[in-house]
Amino acid sequence: MSSRNKLYQPLVMLFATVLILVAFSFAETQWNFGFFRSKKIDYISELLLTGKAQKVPLPTVIVSDSIIAKDSVAVVQRQFDITEIIDFNSDSTPELAPFFESLTQTLKSKNKTRIAYFGDSMIEGDLISQDFRSSMQSQFGGYGVGFVPITSHVSGFRTSVIHSFKDWVTYNLLEEIPNNHSLGISGYAFVPSIMNTLDTTDINSGSWVKYVAVNKNHIDKFNTIKLLYGKSDKSNYVILNGKRYLLKGTEPVNELQIEQPNYFTKVDARFQCESPLDIYGFSLESDSGVFVDNFSFRGNSGLTLSKIKKEVYEATQAHLDYDLIVLEYGLNAISPQVKDFSWYELGMDKVIKLIRSSFPNTSILLVSVGDKAYKNGNEFYTDPSVPIMVNAQKRLAQKNNIAFWSLYDAMGGYGSMVKWVEGDTVLANKDYTHLNYKGAKKVGRLLYEKIMSEYRDYKKMKFSVASVGDKK
Repeated sequence: MSSRNKLYQPLVMLFATVLILVAFSFAETQWNFGFFRSKKIDYISELLLTGKAQKVPLPTVIVSDSIIAKDSVAVVQRQFDITEIIDFNSDSTPELAPFFESLTQTLKSKNKTRIAYFGDSMIEGDLISQDFRSSMQSQFGGYGVGFVPITSHVSGFRTSVIHSFKDWVTYNLLEEIPNNHSLGISGYAFVPSIMNTLDTTDINSGSWVKYVAVNKNHIDKFNTIKLLYGKSDKSNYVILNGKRYLLKGTEPVNELQIEQPNYFTKVDARFQCESPLDIYGFSLESDSGVFVDNFSFRGNSGLTLSKIKKEVYEATQAHLDYDLIVLEYGLNAISPQVKDFSWYELGMDKVIKLIRSSFPNTSILLVSVGDKAYKNGNEFYTDPSVPIMVNAQKRLAQKNNIAFWSLYDAMGGYGSMVKWVEGDTVLANKDYTHLNYKGAKKVGRLLYEKIMSEYRDYKKMKFSVASVGDKK
């Protein structure tokens, strides 16, 4: 063979290989055999496209409303920025005004500002809320992790408190509740074992729960312990950090509060009860600052919040006094096959109205579902029902005149979950649904920044209105 033929031989072989790959890529290579289905061979896709994000189809564009100005040109108009909080309150006072006023008083007078953060498995284990809490407490003060349940199936996963327990019966939102029991604000009721013979000298008997503060800023100590529980008819006691207290009360929610000048670092509670008693949880806090209570519930679409009695919501508010309620749901309602969420809007509209009537002076922020990807063929794409759900949630916020934040858009919109899972910095799990610790920290910090941006605008608005009043 001539040297010239040897020179061209590799080029001919390469060209022939490329032609064969192209032929296979365009040929129909998917076939079925019984329950087995082959995958389409597409060897050249990565040569033609530089990344998966370019391969996903374009989504329907979600048109965003601008943030509504409240009678003042001082409010910055972030028009068409779909990553900002939208205030749908049609009155002259912003929806978040009660919350912002409480924050101002916390800075000035060292009072308390409390936030209830309701959500599904996206905030399970205090994810998102723990980083949001940390940012808020760094800015406005406060010690303590806030409300904690009696039992939890993710107690070993949660890093904001060390939590252990034994001998409890638990009722929750997703099951039938006996008539003689009532769920608390978290959607749970925890019932200690009944003691046939009550021996008040035995401090080692009865159902127990322990919390130990972790060595992290602002949640490593607390000087106030609040125990919330239901109606107590007979001799029911709790031995709390070595001291015995009688639990009595006829209200839907009753409170035992323990304070001391020095800080606590743990709670050791053992319950000795003669009659059934609903225990709702403890709050570990200080006498001033911001507190963020995590009310996570795996598998909850948000619709079942209507199963909590209004009298329980109202009685809890009398003890904890929430200034802001965050609702983050939707993950357990979406599915690639669903194209209409009118049923969800109808159900959540009832929930929001129940929350509004139970907490009439509390700000409400609805957080949309984040991005979620599903596998179609060999690739992951945004679940097509996600943008539909986001629009449904935005309509819910607008209909009820509350604040709205699109977590979906804040994450980056269409295709963002794929980037969060497969990027250089991994921010979400391989289920292409849930955030990891880093991703949750990013979202918690981002929510804080968006709220602070609104807070600064609110203060500018008040200053502007005050200046106009002074001139008059």
